[in-house]
Parts: sequence; C-alpha cells; structure tokens
Amino acid sequence: MIATRTTGGSQITFDDRADASGDELQGICGRIGDLAAEGTLGDFDLATLLTQVPSPLTAINVDACRAVYHQKSALVLIELEVTVLAIRAAAIAYRQAEKGISETFGGLLDYFGYLTGRVIAISLPVLVPIGIAVGAPIYLGLKLLDATGLDDVVAKHVGIDLAQTKAEVKEAFVALVFENSDVSGAIIEHVLPGIVVGFMGLPPTVLATDGDHAVWPHDSSSMTAWMLGGANMFGLLLPSDVEVWQAEGITPARDEPPRDLEDLYIREANRHRGADSGQVRIEEITAADGTARYIVYVPATTDWSAEPGENTTDMTTNVQAMAGNDTVMAEMVRQAIADAKIASDAEVMLVGYSQGGITAGSLAADPAFLADVNVTALVTVGAPISDFPVHEDIDVLSIEHEQDLVPDLDGNENPAEDHWSTVTVDYEPEQLRRAPNLQDKTDAELDELFSSAGAAHSSAAYAASIGLMLGAGHAGLNRFTAKNSQFFTGDLKETRDYQGKRKRP
Repeated sequence: MIATRTTGGSQITFDDRADASGDELQGICGRIGDLAAEGTLGDFDLATLLTQVPSPLTAINVDACRAVYHQKSALVLIELEVTVLAIRAAAIAYRQAEKGISETFGGLLDYFGYLTGRVIAISLPVLVPIGIAVGAPIYLGLKLLDATGLDDVVAKHVGIDLAQTKAEVKEAFVALVFENSDVSGAIIEHVLPGIVVGFMGLPPTVLATDGDHAVWPHDSSSMTAWMLGGANMFGLLLPSDVEVWQAEGITPARDEPPRDLEDLYIREANRHRGADSGQVRIEEITAADGTARYIVYVPATTDWSAEPGENTTDMTTNVQAMAGNDTVMAEMVRQAIADAKIASDAEVMLVGYSQGGITAGSLAADPAFLADVNVTALVTVGAPISDFPVHEDIDVLSIEHEQDLVPDLDGNENPAEDHWSTVTVDYEPEQLRRAPNLQDKTDAELDELFSSAGAAHSSAAYAASIGLMLGAGHAGLNRFTAKNSQFFTGDLKETRDYQGKRKRP
C-alpha cells in the first residue's frame, strides 16, 4: 500500500487527545464530588440518626467508617484533580515545546546562513581572483572543445563524454534537491535569507522581522519579493494587466460532475496539459432542488521564461504569486467568475495544481475576493500555500508528494487545523506503475515518465498517487469527498472555459 501521512483535518493530535482526556477526567471528578456531597447529606438523615439510639456502639463504628470513607473520597478527589492539572499542563507543554523546537531550529538555520554570508563577504576579495584563475581556463577549455568538436575525440580516446557528464551532474543535483525537499525548503526559508543579510552586513536581528515584504529578505516570501525587485530592474518578471474572454476549451466539456477526487484532479490537469497558455474552466453543478454550485479549475505553469509575454501561466505569474502579489491568473479567475454570473451566495470549490494551487490558495485568503465569492472548498495539489491564511470557513485538502520540492518552496508546513487537511504521499515509482490511470502505458512510456529527477512533481504522478489512495480507501480523501459531496453529485448543467493574455505595457 502506498505510504501516506495526514496532518490537520478531523484527526486528533496528541495535545488534543490530552485535552479531551483532561475534560473527561474533570467530569469524573465532578461526579465524584456530587456523590460525596450526597453521602454527607445522607449522614444527617433523621431515620438513620434515630437508629443509632438503641445501638450506640454500632453507631460509633458506623461513624468511624463514615469518617474514613469521606477522608479516602477526599484524597481520591484531590489526586484526580492533580492528575487533571498534570494532563492539561502536559498538553500546554507539548504545544509550547513543538513551537519552541520549530522556532529554535529555524533560528539556528537563520544564524548559520548569516555567518555563511559574512564569511563570503569577508572572503570575497580572495575568492574572486581564485575563482577567475581556476574557473576561467576550465570554462574556456570546455567551450573550445565543444566548438572544435574535440570533445568527441576526448570521449573516444579517454572514455569521458563531457556533455553526458555535465547532464548527469545536473540530473544528480536536481535529484538531490527534490529527494530532500524538506531540507531544501528549510534552506529557502532560513539559510538563503540569512546569507543575503550577512553578506549585506545588516544586523542578524532583522531576520526576525514580521511581515512578508521588506527591503531585506527574512523568509521565503520576502526573499522572493527581494529577488523579484532585482529582476524587475532588468525588465524581467514584470507585472501587467490581462485580457480575458470565453473560449473553446482545450478539452471537451464533460457530461457529468467529477465522480471522485481522481476525476476532479484529472480535469484540473487538463487545464494546462499540452497548451501554450492554460485556461480557467468553470463547471456549474445543479442539485435536485435546483441549487447551483460551481467548480473553478485554475491551470498550472506552461511557460518557464522569465521574460513576460502574452502567456498568463508563465514564470512571472509563479514568482509574483509566491511574493504575495496579485497576478494576471488571479485576475483571470475573478473575471471568469464575474462573466459566469456566479451568485455571491453560491457555493464554489477552487481546484489548482502547482501554479494553479498557488493562485487558488491566494484567492482563498483574499478578503476582497471572499466578499464576492462564497468559496466553501479548496483542493490544491503540489502547491506551496502555507503562507496564505486561508479562511477557516473553507474546507481545504492539500495533496503533496514527500519528494516534491515545489510544495516546500515556501519553507513551511501547511497549518494542521480542523479545516485544513494535508495528505503527504511517499513518491514510489514502482508502486505508481500499478496505478489504474497508467495501465494503458507501455513500460518504455512509464520509464520515461519516472526517469526525471523532478518527476515527483509531474501531474501524471500525482494522478497515479490519488488513484492508488482512493483504491486503498484513504480516510482523508473519503472525508473530504463526503463533506463536499454536493460537488460530486447532481447534474453538470454548463461548462465555461476562459482564455487570457497579458497586455503589453
């Protein structure tokens, strides 16, 4: 069975269980106290007192037993009350320790990055000449071999294929970064900002700055904003306006609502797969009582160029969104919803993979957007959205591969809250080969699909993982589907597709 772990949602954590035990034990203490009070009142019952007159010795023994009983009852009650306090203290200590460990570890990484930045700054006058002296001849030599074709001679006589070696080193580096995505995320969140601050010679205390934007980086979001500002100076990753219109869909409209989460995700992946620029799709689901609900599918990245063109699903949208800025894709979603004339009280589910998840998550945390759109559910796959304070009334399901770097680009874990469930799946190609949605592929096609170091982020791999989890009856996925069953039943009344393009400045 495919390995997964789930955080947040309806599951009970250690501290929640301790609090619940404390509440239950507190109730038992209350009942014991009530019984003790009733027993004390019974001691003064008139009939009982009258029976003591003809048998005074028996009465003395009974009174002694009563005294022992009340003494023991009081001691038991005190011990239980002390236990309740201890349990509640343990729950508080657990929460504080968990928070403290996280903050302490993050602080250590901050200062490690800061010291590294100071060392680089101090050593730069020495490192630059050495780098030029060593690196320049190697670079020029490789270029010369490539230009003259002598690299083929080297490969033939020495057995070293320079181009293949370069590709293998690059692939190994990418694999290292993806396979250790948690470490990579921590480096992005703490070490890189620390290096920049240390290199700039700023005091390390600025790394504790609150907020997402600053003139210096102190976390992943501000680091992105800081780099974005530098790129903008060279005309790269520039924001722009967008033109949106209803268009023919990349794929034909379906006849029925999505049958499950795998079907929902495949429809989401089709919003960008094979397209130059992704599309927003809106499905209108009508219940038996005539109530209309809507699923909004937000596309993922299709263009990795840093120079913005007409494409709305490009690298500029990625970086702008991760920096906490508004994007053309977010505006596309707004205009599509407005054109579809979705009523402000109609229930809406947002679905997004990768860039689409970032966009959907940012909108689900935007008070202005939520004032006009009644978002009740959000599904993200392979998307870094922990920095977005998604409204607590929205039921969130996030699915991530453990070895996928992209969800860790924000450097944090998703909040483990009642309304937000995160399912982390162990990416195992050998198990994914047996997924139902991949049974029509040949071994060669599967080898190609899983050969890339970044394959853990591929939409096909995520579809396979979701299919396997559903087949195994995954509790987290079933809970979400059951709670939001109104989006998976009824009639699919209408499907609308929207295309957009950036407006040139």
